[in-house]
Amino acid sequence: MNPWHFLGSRKHFVGSTMMLLGVGLALIDPIGPKALVLIAAFYLAGVVATPSPPPISRFGFDPEKVERRLARIISEVSGRLPAEAMIRLRRMELMMRTEILPRLDRLPPGSAELHLVRSTACDYLPGALDVYLCLPPGYVSTQAGSERRRALSILLEELDLLEAGMRSVAAAVHRANMDRLLAHRRFLLERFPQEPPAKLLS
Repeated sequence: MNPWHFLGSRKHFVGSTMMLLGVGLALIDPIGPKALVLIAAFYLAGVVATPSPPPISRFGFDPEKVERRLARIISEVSGRLPAEAMIRLRRMELMMRTEILPRLDRLPPGSAELHLVRSTACDYLPGALDVYLCLPPGYVSTQAGSERRRALSILLEELDLLEAGMRSVAAAVHRANMDRLLAHRRFLLERFPQEPPAKLLS
């Protein structure tokens, strides 16, 4: 860790507070040179006891937490959604878990795709499911302009939109993988140039 960063960290703050406590105890009950050891021990105790802040992911979120969130969503709605909705939900979860989340490093930091992955798992998807589950089974809208659509048809439309968004992210990941493969091929061709085949003797 950069020493200047450490001086501004919570560990240093707590350690310094504990050190002042040690200084106070040493002044109340002088113990001579041993006071320095006591003060240093109090500082180290404060530093060690203070947990380090979690590392900041380059993606802006923890992919493992997103995967666990998706698994929890499916577990919570299992048996509460119609089969056609569960099929779409499980299909989207499988794509995110196997094609997208393990390969997020293929996407540029701060990209729209990264934001879409996090927002889908943490906001858009649970929001759509929560609103649907608050309605009575088989609810049909009577609002103007709704064309008396059933709540299920609207939910399925939303799930299709989210799945299409995840397919676009998966496509971006696959394109990046293909770019890496082609770049590696160019690298090998540069290192191992192919000689033109010798002409057959006539």
